[in-house]
Amino acid sequence: MSSTINIYLWICMLLFLPSGYRGLEFYYKDGLNIKSTNWYLNLKTEELEQHIQTVISEIIQHESDVNLDYTYSIMEIGSPDHGQLIDSQLSEDVYSIYRHAQIISEASSFISNRECRVFGRQCAIDLSKVKLDKTSLGEMCLSLYQNKTACTGMNLKYRSPDGSCNNLKRSSSGQATTAYKRLLFPNYLNSFDEIMPYTIWYVKPNPRRLSNKFVKDQHSPDEFKTMAMAYWTIFVGHDLAHTAISPRTYENKPIECCNGDTLLQYRDRNRLCSYVGIIDEIHTNGEEFFGHHCMNYVRSVPAMHSDCTFGTKEQMNQATHYLDGSMIYGSSAKRTRSLRTNFNGQLLTSLGCVNKSQGDPLQPQYMPLENVKINACQYGSGTCYRAGDSRANGLPQLTVMHTLWMREHNRLAKLLSHVNPHWDDERIFQEARKIVTASIQHITYAEWLPALLGENYTRQNGLGISKEGYSNAYNESTDPSVSNSFATAILPFANSMISDTISLYTEGRVINESLSLKEHYNRPTSLLMNYIDQLVRGLSTQNTQKVDMLFTKTLTNYLYSVHPENVFGMDIFSLDIQRTRDHGIPRYTEFRHYCGLKDINSVQDLSEIMVEGSTDRLLKEYDGWRDIELLVGALFEKHEGEAMVGPTMRCIIREQFIRTRIADRYFYDLPKVFNEG
Repeated sequence: MSSTINIYLWICMLLFLPSGYRGLEFYYKDGLNIKSTNWYLNLKTEELEQHIQTVISEIIQHESDVNLDYTYSIMEIGSPDHGQLIDSQLSEDVYSIYRHAQIISEASSFISNRECRVFGRQCAIDLSKVKLDKTSLGEMCLSLYQNKTACTGMNLKYRSPDGSCNNLKRSSSGQATTAYKRLLFPNYLNSFDEIMPYTIWYVKPNPRRLSNKFVKDQHSPDEFKTMAMAYWTIFVGHDLAHTAISPRTYENKPIECCNGDTLLQYRDRNRLCSYVGIIDEIHTNGEEFFGHHCMNYVRSVPAMHSDCTFGTKEQMNQATHYLDGSMIYGSSAKRTRSLRTNFNGQLLTSLGCVNKSQGDPLQPQYMPLENVKINACQYGSGTCYRAGDSRANGLPQLTVMHTLWMREHNRLAKLLSHVNPHWDDERIFQEARKIVTASIQHITYAEWLPALLGENYTRQNGLGISKEGYSNAYNESTDPSVSNSFATAILPFANSMISDTISLYTEGRVINESLSLKEHYNRPTSLLMNYIDQLVRGLSTQNTQKVDMLFTKTLTNYLYSVHPENVFGMDIFSLDIQRTRDHGIPRYTEFRHYCGLKDINSVQDLSEIMVEGSTDRLLKEYDGWRDIELLVGALFEKHEGEAMVGPTMRCIIREQFIRTRIADRYFYDLPKVFNEG
């Protein structure tokens, strides 16, 4: 009987196929086996263009119908929403790329809805073979990914600011504004772009509920690692990845989903809103959280596919995909220029306060104050620093890290100009930049990765640095792109390593004073000018927190809040969970399989790999172990051997840093990058 019904449904689907669609995957059940039948998509250019124009009209209509001027005006300067915008703002330079990518993404979903009667992965795969070339969207994509003259006239001896022309055969490989790499097919509701909702046949719990149920604010210091581990993780993470939140499609203005503590009405809400709902709750520490019902979240900026096709939604990386010091120097030529003096290869600086303990007050010691870009500082113009990455001001000790490397660049540039008086400003700058980048690469691979993943593991898995001399590891066919799973679901592990207490140490390594991170988020200037030496000692003395589900509530209750009375802000864990869903990151069990780890087939299997007491908590929130999300599963996983992280997280980190190294033509230990001697 069931076989007869299946055949009947299959015939009905055939009869009602739309005329324009000739590529579809039909799923039908034969017992427990899922089978598929494939055709090929062959839409004409005029059909594609008609769909594109329909989508453009719908976007324009939506942005004129909803009261978007109102939603723009409700953002309060200095509010948590403003802090969130500073952290994830789209660069003005790439707004036109974003607009094209957004239209392509929405057009892909629209075409799938019109041309597919059965949703499925095969439909997305078929559509990913349809080129943009002859459509009105093709030119922008082709100029970004397939520009054969992009490297003409460039000085290929040095890195470009945006990462282009590192690979001489594919000039856009690793370039800023290109897409993150997928390790696995994305997990969208419609296989194209729809976020899995909180409740449907496939259940994903509310992100804030998960934060409440899983995260605890407890002290868990690592006895052998210092805070430098945590902040180097963030520093390097910012070098490799920067995800922006989408502005309005036809006007580069921010989107608000919430009006203070409440959700905006539907008529005032942009289609890109994917807010985190907050139910009335009492936090585990007895505090009411917000009294709010809405946490602002806008979908991440999409990217165009590297082969210039339609297809599943991908997200844009604003940073270069290389480990190249872009958080110091910027990921665009414009940003780099804004940081330079154009004299003797120096980076711009600002004067410190008159404080004898800081040395000569007349000597520039700090990054330049940001006084040009509107709304770049949460406390107003001139209260934060300008760096290669806008996130440099968020955490005081991160700002310290940026300051130290700015100073190191200028120290090297000064030395190089004395040794080579015939060099011009450009050469001094580039040579100093090259040495700084090499230092960052060496610290990352020779010090940080072994401490994070284990010395034996790094040595045995292709991450070690040879002590024998030059390496021949470069492979021009390797993709340097940062993986979406690494950037979105793995790098946030650093947040669990941060302590709310910022310890200030004397020269004798004795704690002189302690500050609260909650009171110094996004306000670094006065703190650095008065305490930079103590903060540096703290980085190398204070113990970091372990990688686990213990987060300071400064990040889970007060994120981006600068209110003097400690009014609640946002929750970093909830936002990270929502971002993994926005990006369609596949589930934890899928990545265990990808990494070749033991599959989970029972509650007992899950209990063996998760920290004690976590299995019951997980299965109370998720329908089963197959539904556990990557970020959650990776943080609950037992650590392996001498590593600070579990095996799944270690696998994805390893995969990323192998490619980051061997795909970089300028990696410091390759022949000709530096002369021997």
